[in-house]
Amino acid sequence: MTKGLPQFRKVKRSYAASIAHGALSSSRGAALLQLLEFEDHHFRAVFDLKHFELGEGNTLPSKSQWNSLKKRLKRRDRTIFIFRAYGEIDCGSPGKHLAATCLYIDFGFRLN
Repeated sequence: MTKGLPQFRKVKRSYAASIAHGALSSSRGAALLQLLEFEDHHFRAVFDLKHFELGEGNTLPSKSQWNSLKKRLKRRDRTIFIFRAYGEIDCGSPGKHLAATCLYIDFGFRLN
């Protein structure tokens, strides 16, 4: 266990995916691109920037938009723990000429 983090219970990947997919879906469509599972049973949802409606001239979501996403996740399961670190991640593949930028948020389901 990492210092300061709770222990996470093991949940089915399909359950975690349904939570992430639901929280990351909007009128602009489903934004979840990938769900990574780690040894300590937490997950990383990698998603498309299209999830957020960005204001003119903004290339990244505001802190308020991130907080709204965190609240949507927590409403889906009261045991969800959301990591402080979130943001941009390179999601380009070796076959692409330009690397694409995606967003990520890490979460787990607290043991107690």
